[in-house]
Amino acid sequence: MAASSRDRTALVRTGADRTASPAERISAPGRPAAVLRRLGRDARGTTAVEFGLLIVPFMLTLLGVFEVGYTFFMLSALDSAARGSARAVMTGAVSTAGMNAATFRTSVVCPKLPANFDCNSVFTNVTVVPGGTSPTGYYSYVDAAQSALLVPQLNASANTFCPGSGGQYVVVQILYPANFFTGLFAGRSTTTYQGKKVNVLMSTATFKAEPYSGAAAYSGC
Repeated sequence: MAASSRDRTALVRTGADRTASPAERISAPGRPAAVLRRLGRDARGTTAVEFGLLIVPFMLTLLGVFEVGYTFFMLSALDSAARGSARAVMTGAVSTAGMNAATFRTSVVCPKLPANFDCNSVFTNVTVVPGGTSPTGYYSYVDAAQSALLVPQLNASANTFCPGSGGQYVVVQILYPANFFTGLFAGRSTTTYQGKKVNVLMSTATFKAEPYSGAAAYSGC
């Protein structure tokens, strides 16, 4: 019986015994080291492990690219609409027709935007540049540090609509509270619109109006 045990131990050590139980193989002297060496050389499952390690950062990067691309698309569309709308103000098409802020938004601005923009969420702020130098003039459109533009409110009743008259300097600002494409960067937003964190996009155009005549008078301008 003792000889049989020694033979079995020898066979386990050499790996020649295919009938030994897993417990006997693991408990045999020197067996754990051999198992570890074999596992170190075993390449099975490598692809699955690498995929599991890389899929999360890869997906985050991919979603980040989508988010940035979506933002640039929306901002480019808003810039295009702002240029076209500013042209209508500059030539006097807006003030000579006596348009109000709502008509300007629905008839001039929104038709120039892609279908994925909600016209009800588009906000405009049209003002005549006040005369003088700092702190008036164009300085009234920047913050105290003169490092960023002041952003009008996402509230149509709180904004201004003064398209001016011929020869005046005018600033047209168009804002849109864009939803985040993926929501990855929603936590960085400090603006809430209709109960959701949004990315406030703004496009600004400033110009000197052409010397047209027949402009309507706007109260508060």
